[in-house]
Amino acid sequence: MRSRISRAAFWVMLLGSLTAMGQQPESVHAGGNDPDLPQPTTKAASLSKGQQVSSQDSEAVKKRNFGTPDIPRKLARLPHYQGKYFSTTLGFVGLVDYNHFKQDSNSITQVGRQNDQWDDRSTRFILLGTIGPEVYQTHYYVAYGWNGPKAHENGKKDWSFTDLIITAPVGPLGALTFGKTKEPFVYEIVGDATFLPQIDRVLNPFFPSRNVGLQLSNTAFKKRMTYTTGWFNQWWVQKTVFNETGNDFASRVTGLILINEDGSRYLHVGASARYSGANDGMIRLRGRAESNVSSYYVDTGNIPASNQKEFAFEALWTRDRYSVLTEYARSQVNATQIANPSFYGFYVTGSVFFTGEHRPYDRNVGFARRPIPRRRWGAVELTARYSRLDLNDKSIQGGLMNKGTLDLNWFLNRRWKLAADGGLVNLDRKGLNGYTTIFQTRIQYVF
Repeated sequence: MRSRISRAAFWVMLLGSLTAMGQQPESVHAGGNDPDLPQPTTKAASLSKGQQVSSQDSEAVKKRNFGTPDIPRKLARLPHYQGKYFSTTLGFVGLVDYNHFKQDSNSITQVGRQNDQWDDRSTRFILLGTIGPEVYQTHYYVAYGWNGPKAHENGKKDWSFTDLIITAPVGPLGALTFGKTKEPFVYEIVGDATFLPQIDRVLNPFFPSRNVGLQLSNTAFKKRMTYTTGWFNQWWVQKTVFNETGNDFASRVTGLILINEDGSRYLHVGASARYSGANDGMIRLRGRAESNVSSYYVDTGNIPASNQKEFAFEALWTRDRYSVLTEYARSQVNATQIANPSFYGFYVTGSVFFTGEHRPYDRNVGFARRPIPRRRWGAVELTARYSRLDLNDKSIQGGLMNKGTLDLNWFLNRRWKLAADGGLVNLDRKGLNGYTTIFQTRIQYVF
């Protein structure tokens, strides 16, 4: 078992290390002339992958006037302190969704009746800043969130830390992050979830929301490439036995194939690999219907296994107001008793901003950041998306789910967003073919 883990660790580390060749000193700025990009002040901050907040906006963006009322500028500057050896900024993320379901009889038999309901998707307070002298500063990012009215039903506390990380520069190697954070696997989880084109993720069966560990991040070839690689294990947080908790090794490498001067046209590609050890000898993959409150529409159940090996590919093409984002992920489960089943998922999302904006590409972290409206009354975006999850293979019949979605996003200003989403889910499971129509709305505020 140890030799297998060692080989997997070497593999994912190698994927990241190969891109380090040709590394040259670079500005901490995200690159390009797009003022909508965040404005980091240190190398550690630039390579930290925490949620972007409005305090990181450029001065040009902060001076834009919008028709939708917001916090006065003088008041917005108050939750910030800058000292010689310490700085801190307060941020806030609030997301409230409403979910409406309409099912046929087969769908009800498959997953039970889905109840219309409001969902406090996220109420999260954020502290971020720097520690240390200017010549060597570490970056910290802390997010503390409410887990919703059903926290106890889901085995969670009312409030908990969603992110708790320290990122320190390590010379030409880049930056080292330690703590509770996202694993570097799949664009949907790595990127800013609140500003993805789609309202919710679909590839959740292939990654955990957060994990505890160490990861190394850097850029290469004048920020045309990024890499992140790390090791994760929650045994000391969950107070479990180390040998009974799976070790995860993950690595993600991205390449910027082309980009114009102002960053409005670019092509991004990426690949990631993940080795995930079993917890208590079991592997389980399951996913919802792209709704945070729906039942698990696809579910393999517990599979007696030693580990799973996963890989994923991603691509993002943007040409002014138009963009296409796509991903593919596959898992190979090491379960010899049932002939090592394999599962996959993918999606394709097309987007157009009627008002002409685009999502600016951040070269430091290898994903697109939030769009900043150009017009007084905000930015309007229409997205179309098709996704599939296939958790059927060998004797495992976890289900085959297809979903088509239309989404309308209205970014009122730098902080407010309203969204409406309609989708049709087709589920083939339990010998039945069921349909669910889901209508979702979102009110979002990021300070």
